[in-house]
Amino acid sequence: MKNGTHHVFDFLDENIESLPQGVCVMFGGERYLKRKAAQHLLGDADDFSASRFDGNQAQLADVLDELSTQSLFGGGGPKVVVIDDADSFVKQHRDRLEDLVDSRASGLLILLVDTWAANTKLYKRVNKEGIQIRCTPPTPSAKSKKTDTKRVAKWLIQQAADEHEFKLPAAGAQMLIDLTDCEFGRMDQELQKLALYADKGKVTVDTVGKVVGGWRTQTMWDAIGAAVDGDSGKALTLLDRLLKNGEHPLALFGQLSWSLRRYASATENVLRQVRDGKRPDMSSAISAAGFRPWGGEVDMAHDRLKQLGRDRAARILDWLVEADFALKRSHTTGDRGRLALEKMLVRMSKELSPAAIKR
Repeated sequence: MKNGTHHVFDFLDENIESLPQGVCVMFGGERYLKRKAAQHLLGDADDFSASRFDGNQAQLADVLDELSTQSLFGGGGPKVVVIDDADSFVKQHRDRLEDLVDSRASGLLILLVDTWAANTKLYKRVNKEGIQIRCTPPTPSAKSKKTDTKRVAKWLIQQAADEHEFKLPAAGAQMLIDLTDCEFGRMDQELQKLALYADKGKVTVDTVGKVVGGWRTQTMWDAIGAAVDGDSGKALTLLDRLLKNGEHPLALFGQLSWSLRRYASATENVLRQVRDGKRPDMSSAISAAGFRPWGGEVDMAHDRLKQLGRDRAARILDWLVEADFALKRSHTTGDRGRLALEKMLVRMSKELSPAAIKR
């Protein structure tokens, strides 16, 4: 593994032949990813030669003494010291840690931190002399703050195959991301759960929906189905049932967004056919959007898109962006969040006037 800063997904693909020496920092708010990275780096050493400290209680002298002491079970490799929740430890001993990086200590000090500012001397020195693992959701580019859900989905599919021995379909991976709000610890738990339901090494999208969300997920599917059928009364009744049972609007939005994006995608596929001078083929456009060819889903999507009409279907993505922004900014409380979701569902009603669609 080369010195420098690496994203955790890239790091997990690396073959660790021998433990490095010096300082390794695993940073970011995803505790699951930091734990995963530490396990990958240490391998068997995590069980035998690694010493662990709580960063809120660790004393620098004890850490340095431990680093300089050869483990009885180290097999000749460097002594490993891991400091969990090391933010306060780093803050208190930043100067000494800079010296430790420069000295290229014979042991391996692993710091697990939430915050790791790139404009500090310590960051720059570890980037040059040690290894830094960014344990955050991947993004499309260095400057982007948006999660690269396609890469996360690909990673989930690989995790399902390598660690749980079942095939997770791409649509199921995307659904899992939306249902869990891309929380890596929870996604890992759900993969473990889904492995129990695998049939001949495979898990269907239906299984993901039923297992991950249970009756709440099914109720939300029914609410979304009623909305795109144009029955806003039924959709609002089902939404009310979920909210009264303690569901948070933002948590429900992930499922709503995943489902409605498919209708928006199908509409865009049809409009693209028209722009290319082709005769619109609704069936192929719907299938390309991710609707399954079995269980009557394609036919149902066709009827629902007809009910929605081109104007409304073409505005779904704009409405979703508006609702997402509201739920994370101006409508974060329960009652305000309810309004954002209700507005989204009512916009698909049969009774909605053409003028109201444009609002």
